[in-house]
Amino acid sequence: AQGGASFRDMIDKGYGGAANAREWVTLAQFVNYNGYRAMFEAQSRNRMGLLIWMSHPCWPSFVWQTYDYYFEPTAAYFGAKKASEPLHIQWNPAAESVEVVNYSAGAASGLTAHADILNLDGSLQWERSAAVESAEDSTVAPFRMEYPAGLSAVHFIRLVLSRGPQTISENFYWRGLEEGDYRAIRNLPKVKLEAATRTERRGDTWLLTTELRNPSTTPALMVCLKAVREKTGDRILPAIYSDNYISLMPGERRTVLTEVLHADTRGERPIIDTGGFNVSQ
Repeated sequence: AQGGASFRDMIDKGYGGAANAREWVTLAQFVNYNGYRAMFEAQSRNRMGLLIWMSHPCWPSFVWQTYDYYFEPTAAYFGAKKASEPLHIQWNPAAESVEVVNYSAGAASGLTAHADILNLDGSLQWERSAAVESAEDSTVAPFRMEYPAGLSAVHFIRLVLSRGPQTISENFYWRGLEEGDYRAIRNLPKVKLEAATRTERRGDTWLLTTELRNPSTTPALMVCLKAVREKTGDRILPAIYSDNYISLMPGERRTVLTEVLHADTRGERPIIDTGGFNVSQ
């Protein structure tokens, strides 16, 4: 709210600017996600907690909100949610290390931390894994990041914390060879995702399970699911999503759970609309 010009600069200089309002709002979600996730991930060093001054506005506003006046959760909400996992894997760009942060998950043993670096075309450039033992209220760094030659102007860091076949935490970052310069993502072609949703009504609540897959050879960035009414296409708000504003590498799959109240559907069946930065409708 006090630094609106700097926010616009991040979009203009970091992402190449926008030709219209819709494009600007789409690019703003990259800044929202990165900024709110970074605030919560940075406090992991001493694990003393973080208080956001304002989580939502009392009137329509462009700033200072994890969900807006209409109850729409922005990318900021999901960035904060991601960083606040009880047991969390993250990239520390200051130390260039991969960290496992245990806030409230108890003693966690038998874990594996894994990191990939992928180029803009989705090709794997580097990977590393390490065994991890994580005590509650601790941060451990199992290995450092390394950046091989031949990385594209923008490349991706994909992190997974697992125990056997079970994924405990996952995280995804975009990184520029020049810090803060992500303009190369504007050259990504459009991606047509495979999306199938199972819908079930339980009393006053609708539960929607959406299976996503990226069948293309191109990364799909900031994939956004929206619950809408089947006939009118109008938004259903509020809606609770297990995750959103996600990125899918070529061949990658993800399951997202959505919950809406029947009263908010206004008598229509809820469906899921899938979009994103470079996702074709």
